[in-house]
Amino acid sequence: MDAFVDHFQGFLLILARLFGLFLVAPFFSSDSIPFSFKAIFAFLCSLVLYPIVGKFLPQIPGHMVNYGLLTIGELFVGLILGFLVSIVFAAFQLAGDFFNTQIGFSYTELLDPVTQTSLPVISTLKSLMATALFLIIGAHRFLIETLAGSFERIHLFHFAPNINKGLFLILQEAIGAMFLVAFKIALPVIGILFLVSLAEGMMGKAAQQMNVMSLSFPLKFFIGIMTLVVTMTFISVQMVQGIQISLDKANTLVRQWPK
Repeated sequence: MDAFVDHFQGFLLILARLFGLFLVAPFFSSDSIPFSFKAIFAFLCSLVLYPIVGKFLPQIPGHMVNYGLLTIGELFVGLILGFLVSIVFAAFQLAGDFFNTQIGFSYTELLDPVTQTSLPVISTLKSLMATALFLIIGAHRFLIETLAGSFERIHLFHFAPNINKGLFLILQEAIGAMFLVAFKIALPVIGILFLVSLAEGMMGKAAQQMNVMSLSFPLKFFIGIMTLVVTMTFISVQMVQGIQISLDKANTLVRQWPK
């Protein structure tokens, strides 16, 4: 009976870290997936991981309060890893906001099935496209592998100066990469529409009797959509690179975690 209790308590630590990951990680955290499915999937993944990572688990404390704090720490580790990867999806939505502002779609919103929030049309399209690419390149598997490897490095989570510094640096790099990815994705449309606005200004100056404002919206809409279609391959490549960067940041955090 004691052996069963010890193994079950270790199993719950793995389940807590996995569940923390599924709460915030892309695709896994989608509200479109019922909570019961997430719980069942986390339970099954914990069953698979326990024989592999069970030997790396910390010693089970005898007091329930200490065990509860240990479980919360495991949950927090999963949240950190999932949050690092989810940051890049904010970059995709930010790039979509750039598109919406330039094309004129800022006032049209749709319910994003991934985040369950109302986003402009292009932002929702970018979010769905990023989720599909996330699954196509197998990032969900790599994310679970990174979490499995974290049990070897991250035994006991606690706030210490060296840990806090490492977390701050990784988050700083991830957020900086987010803005860079968003800028690279939005640059083609923003650059071309800037030239269109410049040409409209020159036309309005040359032919003042022409109502340039009445032509502005349909012209920007047509050119913006055509540019978006033409650069879709480039955008896909940038999204894949952004997802890979976020996965590398999570892997770097695990590898550089101080023992």
